[in-house]
Amino acid sequence: MILFSIIIPTYNRAHLISKPIESCLNQTYQNFEIIVVDDGSTDNTEEVIQSISSNKIKYFKIQNSERGFARNFGAEKSNGNWLIFLDSDDIIYPDYLKTYYQIIVENPHLVIFHTEFDIIIQKNKIPHLTNYKSLISGNPFSCNNIAIQKSLFLQHKFNEDRTIAGLEDWELWLRISTHTEIKHFPIVTSAIIQHNERSVMQIDKDKWIKKVETFIHYVTSNPEIQMKYNHQMHRFYCGAYTYLALHLSFDKKNRKEAWQYLLKGLQYQPSFLFSRRTAAIFKRLFF
Repeated sequence: MILFSIIIPTYNRAHLISKPIESCLNQTYQNFEIIVVDDGSTDNTEEVIQSISSNKIKYFKIQNSERGFARNFGAEKSNGNWLIFLDSDDIIYPDYLKTYYQIIVENPHLVIFHTEFDIIIQKNKIPHLTNYKSLISGNPFSCNNIAIQKSLFLQHKFNEDRTIAGLEDWELWLRISTHTEIKHFPIVTSAIIQHNERSVMQIDKDKWIKKVETFIHYVTSNPEIQMKYNHQMHRFYCGAYTYLALHLSFDKKNRKEAWQYLLKGLQYQPSFLFSRRTAAIFKRLFF
């Protein structure tokens, strides 16, 4: 039997944390543990966790250190040989672990893989199609749908620099991709719940600019990433800068900076002008 460790970092999400935990407890495959890492919450998260009766839950409260550190901490406390990182505002479907178990049994050489997910916006379910071959251009994955052997993860881990919080997963997948393929299985197993409290929706212009510039520094200073994606780095710069432009465009006060970073990204890859992301940025800037 494979033991899965589901690691849930959380911060001040007492009103949301029950749903992801319940989605784990409702699994048809029951050989798993849930490790909740409370990243210094100041609300009643601990009280909510303790009210859920299950010996599968392990709760740890740490000093606020951001999600990269919290996920690494949870991995170090885990007992499973396969790790899953579930965000504290999302859910996994009942057959999630059963599907993962079958994939692993049928593919004994796997060390990391990814499945598909839905995006739920105001109760409307939208299938997400992963372009898993475009990792250098943007992060096509959700943490919720990556399963990774613990032994592999402990060789790499999430970047704990809180400056890049929200991009630490993309940076990790890029590093891992230089060593092994992140195998893709087109099976929908979970859902991301869109809401206004998601961390990527919190727009602080200066923090976002520093976040993306620091992230770019980590990626471009990594010799293994440079070697693997040598002839595709223009796509990386375009993806990173237009990602920044998109989020800056959420706030009309950042219109000037959004334009600047959009144009900066398009300089690296002019054909990106006709992408869905550029269309979304235009829509936010003009309407």
